[in-house]
Amino acid sequence: MNWQHCSLLVGNERGVHGRVATRLAEIAAEYGVLLQISRGDETVDCSSILDVLALALVQGTEIRLHAGGDKAEQALRAAQAVVTGQDD
Repeated sequence: MNWQHCSLLVGNERGVHGRVATRLAEIAAEYGVLLQISRGDETVDCSSILDVLALALVQGTEIRLHAGGDKAEQALRAAQAVVTGQDD
């Protein structure tokens, strides 16, 4: 499986809230990839909105995004835009 990774800071002033978590799940489905988000040593699958919300990611938190699949690079770019608040 083709994996892409990136590190970034949560840029959205409200952190990773319900709309952001929902959009991450939509991106995973839209691109047909496995999309994960990590903080420290905890990694969750973005298809689980509740698991993403449970990470309690506030603005400025350093995270890693992981995308695996044929369209991993495109999905990762879309996910980065959502998490950094640049998709509005």
